[in-house]
Amino acid sequence: VGSEMCIRDSGDIIISLDKVEEQAIAYGHSFTREYAFLIAHSMLHLMGYDHMTDDDASIMEAKQRAILDNLNITR
Repeated sequence: VGSEMCIRDSGDIIISLDKVEEQAIAYGHSFTREYAFLIAHSMLHLMGYDHMTDDDASIMEAKQRAILDNLNITR
């Protein structure tokens, strides 16, 4: 590929804002934090990460945490 950026269609992300609000309340997060979490979580799935095993969950959760921390989005 060299210096060209390779773009591929990995899938779609559809997030219900009503569900974001519901989950933010249920988990005690801000709307912004829950929305950012769902985007990060979904993007990681599109990149091939999963949480079906404890080891995979640990890896994915660490990546989610790093993304949100880097954006300074906290609970």
